[in-house]
Amino acid sequence: MKFNLLLTLAFACYMGNATAQEVNKTEKAPTSLEKMDAELGTQKNDNDAKTQWIDGLTLGISDAGWDSGIDHYTRLPDKFKSTVTSNVWRLSRCSAGITIRFNVKGTSFIDAKWTLRDNVYMAHMTPVAINGLDLYVRLNGKWQWAAIGKPDRNGLEQHAMLKKGFLPERTYECILYLPLYSGITNLQLGFSPNAQVVSQKSTKKPIVFYGTSILHGCSASRPGMAFASMLGRYFDNPVDNLGFSGNGLMENHFVKILAEIDAAVYVIDCLPNMSRFKKEEIYNRTMYMVKELRKLKPETPIVLVEDRSYTHPNLTGKPVVNQRREGMMQAYKELKKDYKKLFYVKGDILLGTDNEACVDGSHPTDLGMMRYFEALKPTIGKALKQARK
Repeated sequence: MKFNLLLTLAFACYMGNATAQEVNKTEKAPTSLEKMDAELGTQKNDNDAKTQWIDGLTLGISDAGWDSGIDHYTRLPDKFKSTVTSNVWRLSRCSAGITIRFNVKGTSFIDAKWTLRDNVYMAHMTPVAINGLDLYVRLNGKWQWAAIGKPDRNGLEQHAMLKKGFLPERTYECILYLPLYSGITNLQLGFSPNAQVVSQKSTKKPIVFYGTSILHGCSASRPGMAFASMLGRYFDNPVDNLGFSGNGLMENHFVKILAEIDAAVYVIDCLPNMSRFKKEEIYNRTMYMVKELRKLKPETPIVLVEDRSYTHPNLTGKPVVNQRREGMMQAYKELKKDYKKLFYVKGDILLGTDNEACVDGSHPTDLGMMRYFEALKPTIGKALKQARK
């Protein structure tokens, strides 16, 4: 009888432990956030077989400086591969600022498939900004955000339903922004079977930006929030984004590269990458770029932009000396005596004064990008008016 009692107790303990283990397994089982909150997931096409797929190249690539001699969805032609540094060439494969512009009628949705050059990870940026898509639609005469294409975390082949709910009887004008820090090799857009889709490339001269990682789009939350793209929508003007993360150095050979694009305005925004140079070197590079660019493009306005103020707190309390700004300002004052249509934007207005506009003290969040946009908007507007004279 004592043996039976011991056996019963042992069995009860075993079952209790087994039950606890099962509970622990259940508690520890990983559950994706996308399953816990459906809005975090990616929409899928319920009837892919009936979708009308159109190659992005059929609609035409917009907001790129060259139409020929260049790989699709990249930012510098092949002929400059041996001219620029290897870093700049690699970064030029990113599709920052490049768009597909189109009108569509007769669809109830817009779907997308795209192939990435690399599935890039960056700790201080969202996957949507790096590898995803961003759709805007003009409604009541104003560009409005409509949808994002959420990328999968692995692999190069991507597929996401961008937006449902379009009225087939209406015509919609759309801009689709491509990934900022990855490039793409292929893009297919999906519509209802009988939709009519027409390219809507702008015939205006572009605003051409040359600069750094902030221009490149770091650290916007999605492609359309890069400040240059925001300015393009505001002025309803195409934009060519030649931002090369960490490598915008106002190099002499970029004069001829920029001059190949028939620009409405040139914006030189390289100072954030030039801290390694002394004031004299920055002065010399600024003088050379403006003078030589003006020789090739005598009537095109040029905007010089200082570097932003870091949002790190000044723990020492000592004044911060910025030789970059001193060098560029000295050049600007001298150039202004002989050159018209030359503009200047000071750096202390770019990010505000509350230290809240960057993700890491250097690169703007969407708040910082909005402040860049607001700070540059008046000067870009004046330069565009001068361009028309």
